[in-house]
Amino acid sequence: MTEITQNQLRARQRQDIVGVDETPFRIRMRRIRAGFSNAWHELLKSRTATIGAVMIACLLVMVLFAQTLATHNPVKSNYRERTADISAEHIMGTDKFGRDIYSRVIIGGQRTILMSVAAVCLGLAIGIPIGILSGFYGGRFDSIVMRFTDGFLAFPGLLLYLLIITVAREWKLQGFWNDAILVFALGIAFWPEVARLSRGTALVVAKKEYVEAARCMGERNIWIALGQILPNCVSPLIINATVRLGYMILIIAALSYLGLGTPPPEPDWGSDLRAAQDHMESHPLIAVFPGLAICFSVLAFNLFGDGLRDILDPRMTER
Repeated sequence: MTEITQNQLRARQRQDIVGVDETPFRIRMRRIRAGFSNAWHELLKSRTATIGAVMIACLLVMVLFAQTLATHNPVKSNYRERTADISAEHIMGTDKFGRDIYSRVIIGGQRTILMSVAAVCLGLAIGIPIGILSGFYGGRFDSIVMRFTDGFLAFPGLLLYLLIITVAREWKLQGFWNDAILVFALGIAFWPEVARLSRGTALVVAKKEYVEAARCMGERNIWIALGQILPNCVSPLIINATVRLGYMILIIAALSYLGLGTPPPEPDWGSDLRAAQDHMESHPLIAVFPGLAICFSVLAFNLFGDGLRDILDPRMTER
């Protein structure tokens, strides 16, 4: 009778726990579901994250069902109802052109939030690969990439937005392409921050034992970077991206207020605030509702980002 080794005994114990017929894919999926379940329970424990999540859910409903929620055409003028007060037909009143403020806030919010999400995704798509590869390979490659990144960081973000948008205005782009240029400008200004953050994590993870073991096993560098280093960068990047979404909303509103965002008569929170500044004393509600929409959106992402930091940051968890 052969003697059972310790490794064989551990293997049999694992089979008894997870089941003999369970494949590695099912084991991995079970672990992923368990991870999401634990994160969900931790999220519910944080009041800050829960409140932010509820507020973001409201914004998500607005984005997905904006056309259904809007009660009027947001760009159609009605001069007989200029600066009308709150009523059953216009629950937020009308602006100086007789346009329904509620419909403009809803449709304008859909445009602003979608542009913010697109800009953050563009910054992540550019910055994550650059930062991870720079931290993973190190040496001269890291020095060259980081000096290039520092050059972008040294350039003021607002000036970079204005430069790109002003140059694009010479092409007289309208509609979708105008919004695309604005998203491109915001994403280009965001990627150096993402690259710096992911590079710092990659420098630490690249020295871990399991990364060295993967190299000794002959795995390709690209698979080590994607499979071993990238998952460790997810937590700080999610927190940073969530908070950055609120900042993007502020920037888009500010650029629209300066006349460099969505051109009128398309609904936009920033341009609506600018149009309402001449009627602040006589009809303040024209500016109040777009301003409250901006505050609500920024506060939602900031609260949710702070809650995620408390959950995902190990240092905060230890405290």
